[in-house]
Amino acid sequence: MNLRRPNANEATGTSNRSRDVVPMSGICTRCVDGCKGACEIWLSSFRGREVLYPGPFGEVTAGAEKNYPIDYSHLNIQGYATGAKGLPEGIEAGPDTAVFHAVDTRTEYGWNAKVPMRVPIFTGALGSTESARVNWEHFAVGAAISGITLVCGENVCGVDPDLVLDHNGRVARSPEMDRRIETYRKYHDRYGELLVQLNVEDTRLGTAEYVSAKHNLETIELKWGQGAKCIGGEIKVDSLARANQLKDRGYIVLPDPGAREVQKAFADGAVKEFERHSRLGFVTREGFLEEVDRLRDIGFKRVTLKTGAYSAVELAMAIRYGAEAKIDLLTIDGAPGGTGMSPWPMMNEWGIPTFYIESLAYQFSERLRERGIRVPDIAIAGGFADEANVFKALAMGSPYVRAVCMGRG
Repeated sequence: MNLRRPNANEATGTSNRSRDVVPMSGICTRCVDGCKGACEIWLSSFRGREVLYPGPFGEVTAGAEKNYPIDYSHLNIQGYATGAKGLPEGIEAGPDTAVFHAVDTRTEYGWNAKVPMRVPIFTGALGSTESARVNWEHFAVGAAISGITLVCGENVCGVDPDLVLDHNGRVARSPEMDRRIETYRKYHDRYGELLVQLNVEDTRLGTAEYVSAKHNLETIELKWGQGAKCIGGEIKVDSLARANQLKDRGYIVLPDPGAREVQKAFADGAVKEFERHSRLGFVTREGFLEEVDRLRDIGFKRVTLKTGAYSAVELAMAIRYGAEAKIDLLTIDGAPGGTGMSPWPMMNEWGIPTFYIESLAYQFSERLRERGIRVPDIAIAGGFADEANVFKALAMGSPYVRAVCMGRG
């Protein structure tokens, strides 16, 4: 059984001409010479970049299409005829008290300094994409009044058009980051928090120092990869000046806006846009522990970690290193997550599916518990959009999974 239909998808604006398609390749069983159909092979033969990323970029978010053999839909929630769980402390279960609106949905996470949330969910990272920027106010106000944590993603300072750097090339002022933090805080009331993610470029620009000194943020989040994949994350820009600006700030920009032939091609209309890529931080145990200590020395009360859908080895590393560093939350991202910043084939073909990676996380956590090692609080991410599957993930990962991270929803 093929788990997906390649070569044609709404995310890339492509489709097959024929009703009969080869499962492995997605090619029409009768591929006609001179066909003007709209499959990915046809389109990529002369406009290849248009099928690499979901589009239109900045206006959509996208989720991978694979239909895995087992997912949360195969679990059904089992009720019971007597007793009740989830009622506030001191309330005895009975016909007049065990009513749905009386359920206490609060949770908390953190090693020592706990963060309470009214509901066991929080947002996926809203970083440097155009979609995140234009919709930030809606997410920030909604998260604040709902009492949940809001994650400000990577590269926000780095792509800020009005970013001001000091003489050392580090953030002196970032109006976009200021706007994001201040919007959430305007409506925040004790429950949840805003935390900022930190990747390689953010570290080099001094983003952590900036949000700590100016905004006194209490939590910072390290990243192992972007979203559910071991890549740095991309955005697209359609201005040569903007591309050079991002290159000067330390980003990888393709094609190289500083190359004379690229500049000529852009002027002629042959090159219409540029991709900004971030770098991956190579993980070692010693380096990770040192970075956590460095961030605490800056003044952060809590340090969290977001890891993508790597192999089981990296999952074990994240849980074990997190336990040693006493991090406050480990968010594990499974396939088929994604927001559209990743290449479309990568969104479908990389990583461990969420159901399976949560199963592994539970097994690894149990092994550490049996050895007397405390496991950091865990959140699961990757494809959640409704309350039933959120409940299943919480129940399946109990007592280690404290919340579910929701992205596109």
